[in-house]
Amino acid sequence: MNERTENIRYSALLGVHTMMLCPGLNFVAQYLSDAQISARSIGILVAASCLIAVIMQQFVGRLFGRNILAGRKLLLFLATIMTLTGIYSAYLGAGNLKAITFSSLLCIALIMLPVLNSFSFYYKNKGISVNYGVARGCGSMSFCVCSIILGFLTANIGTIVVPLSYGLLGAIFFAIMMTMPTLKGNVQPNKPQETSTLQLGKFPAFRLMLIGLSLVMIFHNMLMTYFIYAIELVGGNNSNLGIALGIAALLEIPVLFAYTRVKGQTPSKIFLTASGIAFFVKAALFVFAQSVTMIYLIQTLQIVSYGLMAAARVYYVDETVGKKYEATGQAYMAATETIGIVLGSIVGGILLHSFGIKALLWCGAIVSFVGMMCMISSCRRKI
Repeated sequence: MNERTENIRYSALLGVHTMMLCPGLNFVAQYLSDAQISARSIGILVAASCLIAVIMQQFVGRLFGRNILAGRKLLLFLATIMTLTGIYSAYLGAGNLKAITFSSLLCIALIMLPVLNSFSFYYKNKGISVNYGVARGCGSMSFCVCSIILGFLTANIGTIVVPLSYGLLGAIFFAIMMTMPTLKGNVQPNKPQETSTLQLGKFPAFRLMLIGLSLVMIFHNMLMTYFIYAIELVGGNNSNLGIALGIAALLEIPVLFAYTRVKGQTPSKIFLTASGIAFFVKAALFVFAQSVTMIYLIQTLQIVSYGLMAAARVYYVDETVGKKYEATGQAYMAATETIGIVLGSIVGGILLHSFGIKALLWCGAIVSFVGMMCMISSCRRKI
């Protein structure tokens, strides 16, 4: 295998997959609102999609690890289902079937994740070095492009392009997968490190950081799911939404590339806490935003909020709980994203449906403030 070619393939695959998350998480509110689905129901659907995906990820992972499933065939199958379902969903009439069908597309995209991650082990066993910084950077760049294009198209054509984008992305993903190597289970390193189950009671600082991160993720996902309503509040539209999302995704890239150089010997908990402070500042500014331009300026804080958090959290686990508990620690850290999506979408939907977007923004600011204080308290502790 040619290392450069495989890096290009892997980066392209991750880039397309990251784009799949854009319509399902960031354009779901306007698409399903057009389908006459209430904000509260939208939140429940997003949360249900995430929970089902988490269960299916475990099921798929076990089948895959036992060589019952071939990764390449599975991803080709899922990409085919996504393509057909995306096209089918676009032409359904308003109603529950349309909502459930569209929600299944996000679920399919999330189920793909563990198999995609397994390709990294495959390459490692083949002696191929995959540049994860470049691959992740390609993902953020792809999300940026997808956000801007979807925002422009929904503003000028209509929300029908949202499910159709899944049809297109599924087809592109299928084409790239056709060039990938056949991937079977048991491709993890031959001599895995022995790990133990992490007991959070023994690491109060880590536990407090997890609570803080979960809270800021609730704010983050609450806002991202219903971002269009915050944009409309200041006179914007779908096109402005796409640009705002694109700005945020673009500004994540420098952090992902430069974090290890900037970090030096500084503990990652410092950077992770700084990201928590940035999340609160961002939430507070959204409450008082008066124009689309101000929304754009607030989105530049992504570089020190989500971007810094995404870069620092993996290193933080290693530094805080050590190699012995790394596997469990990373699982706990990943769970903060799941908690954020589930609770953020449900709580956000209820608030929006019952009290309006202003109440959602105020709640986001309060939740992120509590999260920030938990992270600051954690940072001051030694263990």
